[in-house]
Amino acid sequence: MFKKLSIIAGTILTILIILFMVAMLSINSIVKSGVEEIGTEMTGTAVTVEGVSISPFSGKGSITGFSVANPDDYQQDYVFQADDFSIELDPWSLFSDEVVVHEIIITSPSIYVEQKLPENNINTILQHIRNIAELESSDRDMVIEHFLLTEGTVDLYTEVGGERSARVEISTIELHDLGRGGGQTAIEGVIKEIAEEIAGEALRGAVQSGGEQIRDAIRSLFN
Repeated sequence: MFKKLSIIAGTILTILIILFMVAMLSINSIVKSGVEEIGTEMTGTAVTVEGVSISPFSGKGSITGFSVANPDDYQQDYVFQADDFSIELDPWSLFSDEVVVHEIIITSPSIYVEQKLPENNINTILQHIRNIAELESSDRDMVIEHFLLTEGTVDLYTEVGGERSARVEISTIELHDLGRGGGQTAIEGVIKEIAEEIAGEALRGAVQSGGEQIRDAIRSLFN
């Protein structure tokens, strides 16, 4: 009897170990599909990721080929691109009601601002994100303990005052404890907070590079 119980216990333990390994090794696909599906829903444009490589044990890794497509009726292919960025998260939290991301560091992203009076692509996407965050709330919360975007550039394309383009560097964006401290904790709310910071810096950069002829056209977007 004891031998049979030992065999059964060993079998159950083996199955549990296998299930654990499968769950842990599926982290890359879970993160990739999550970023693409939630990102696309939030922005209203195609959000794509080329690859995800995250350790199932430490939760450290990187996301490569991250891009956000431009809305319809704009000429540029993308509004945001990052070749790769580092990420550290709690692997177990992917299977819980609260996703905990310890750190995201995005270095040298490219942001494209396309101004067409009276609108521009950044504000179009931001308004869509705000609408989704207000109307929808997922069953899962998210915490991002540290978010850093640095060495970013903004390319401005405008037909205001004649067709032209310009490039400018934007300030570092550093945020802490997103989803904590009484703020919105749902994934949509956290994404909105980040999007508003990035949009604000991108549009300020556009104003700086665009000169007086577009300053009044997008000043209202900061109100």
